[in-house]
Amino acid sequence: MTLSSTALAIGTSAGSLLVAALVGALTLTIGYLGVRHHALVFAWMKRTRDHDETAKDLDDALSYVKETFEALCDLAQKPCQAADLAPLKRLRHLLRASADQLDVLRPELHAVVEHIDLYVATALPEPTVMARVPYPQHLSQLEHAMRQEHARIELERAVNKAQQRIRSLRRT
Repeated sequence: MTLSSTALAIGTSAGSLLVAALVGALTLTIGYLGVRHHALVFAWMKRTRDHDETAKDLDDALSYVKETFEALCDLAQKPCQAADLAPLKRLRHLLRASADQLDVLRPELHAVVEHIDLYVATALPEPTVMARVPYPQHLSQLEHAMRQEHARIELERAVNKAQQRIRSLRRT
């Protein structure tokens, strides 16, 4: 069985054309899969970086909340003047900045900031130097000190709630 030269030419060119088409399709497929893989890797890297940044912000907020709790423990059950409450003013600004950065903790941290404002507003006036304090003035000072302690307890509750929320967010 002899083949004509045209049949041989068509057969060989059809074979090389088929091989070239298959190589081209394989190259396109490998290129598409490579681009898709790199897109997935970059998305994973972005998620990981965002998670790490959020974890760092949570750590900062937790440290500020812990400092606030420690300051509250130092001030527990003692009447305080404005000078005693000065460290809370610094922590208030740090917590406010953290609340503005973290959307997930914004309500809890704003509640802590509001309670700090209420607690600082209850600062006792500077004592006057008197041998004896009249009973009505003593009673008013006592009432003011009790309001201050109530504000401190409410602030402590807000701090505990913020700490619990931070812990639950760090677990996820």
